[in-house]
Amino acid sequence: MKRHLSLPLFLAGGMLWAHPMGNFSVSHYSRIEVTGTGANIRYVLDLAEIPTFELLQQWKLDAGSSQDALDRAAAVQARKWSRNLKIMADGRPQKPELEHAAAALDKGAGGMSILRVTADLRVACAPGKLTYEDGNFPDRAGWKEIVVAAGDGAELEAASPAGADCSKELKAYPQDPLAAPPQDLKGSAVWRGTAAPLVSEAAPVPAAPAPSTAVTQPGQTGAGMVVKGDFLSRLLHQGDIGWGMMLAGMVVAFGLGAIHALSPGHGKTIVAAYLVGARGTARHAAFLGAMVTFTHTISVFFLGFVTLFLSRYVLPEKIYPVLGAISGLSIVWIGAMLFFQRMRAAKGKGHTDHHHHHHGDGGLVHDHGDGHVHSHVPEGEISLGSLVALGASGGLVPCPSALVLLLSSVALGRVALGLTLLVAFSLGLAVVLMGIGMMVLYAKHLLPDSQRSATNLAFRYLPVASAAVIVCAGVLMTGVALGVIRPFAGI
Repeated sequence: MKRHLSLPLFLAGGMLWAHPMGNFSVSHYSRIEVTGTGANIRYVLDLAEIPTFELLQQWKLDAGSSQDALDRAAAVQARKWSRNLKIMADGRPQKPELEHAAAALDKGAGGMSILRVTADLRVACAPGKLTYEDGNFPDRAGWKEIVVAAGDGAELEAASPAGADCSKELKAYPQDPLAAPPQDLKGSAVWRGTAAPLVSEAAPVPAAPAPSTAVTQPGQTGAGMVVKGDFLSRLLHQGDIGWGMMLAGMVVAFGLGAIHALSPGHGKTIVAAYLVGARGTARHAAFLGAMVTFTHTISVFFLGFVTLFLSRYVLPEKIYPVLGAISGLSIVWIGAMLFFQRMRAAKGKGHTDHHHHHHGDGGLVHDHGDGHVHSHVPEGEISLGSLVALGASGGLVPCPSALVLLLSSVALGRVALGLTLLVAFSLGLAVVLMGIGMMVLYAKHLLPDSQRSATNLAFRYLPVASAAVIVCAGVLMTGVALGVIRPFAGI
């Protein structure tokens, strides 16, 4: 492929996820095959970029390690994971025996590694009832599938779950973007032995796959994602990079951030609702964009530090809900303050001269001694605190792609290049929010003048309604971050 075609192909292909549920996911697959003498369990874990990075750190291995070293580490790890499998045969606990384990590394988003560990376990027990519960990575998002089948000398009487093998051992995820991934971590089987060994219609558990087994990734979409083999991933792995390629990488990262900002979230609704009815200016929109860039970049640095040095003590994905809740609660606070202020103003009880209110500006409004009051905050009724909080809402929660970009550059020893691309990514995100702010300010000129709007009840209470929208958006953000609200749970 010619190199000059990389940019458009990247933009066209940058809509695919590297894993069904993101760069933090761990997908589970358990195939329980009951036999006349017990049960064979094929246990597979498919780790996305971030958990693979963490596990390889624990193993003290990397993508260049030998296959023997990876398999030895996988066997040790599989024994640890098997202890978290709760298996009961007719009410009696069973300890599975590890027969074989193998690890397979592949390239994921940003050139980072993804890991697939396959373990074959054996449980010796008489036919009857077997219950199974997977206790590994319970809080990680991912595809979680259990398949129950009958093997030699066994006949199934009941099985739960009763579905077929949908993902082919996590090697071919279904391509339907609206299909909800299974979340099965518990299963059971009731079976009896047959007089003579029978070969079930289901194929027996095959040997562990070779490390080069290809995985068909699902057709999930996510605007502005860094994916396997894209332009930025190849750029990070190139040898010498001239100024032309560096500039092309910055343009691509900028475009990626802009596309990502158009995906759900990132405070677009909040920015628009905030500026409706406010005396916002172009300087407000610019200041807001700068805050988004700053907070987004700092949050990625913080999460990268946690992943590199503190992942044994706190999982990076546990920080996401905290950041989201802080962002959401700050938005609720801003919206509530604006609601009461604008409600009073709509009823004629608000202050009419905003230029004489200098409190709450953090010392950025001061008198030079000549009677002239000077402010370092953009003019208008919008305060510095509210602008900072709005910028945080758009940039406080880092996207996984930005984190992948940072960790990939650290792993390759190209930190400066990674930071440059990260800043360009954040700038693209900020410019979109600034553009939305400018569009709202321009649209306000199309509304009736202040005298006409003051006599129209709908226009007078429009700022109040926009403040209520901010409160609702903040409550929604907080609920989603804490897991109380699951907007796509029914899809």
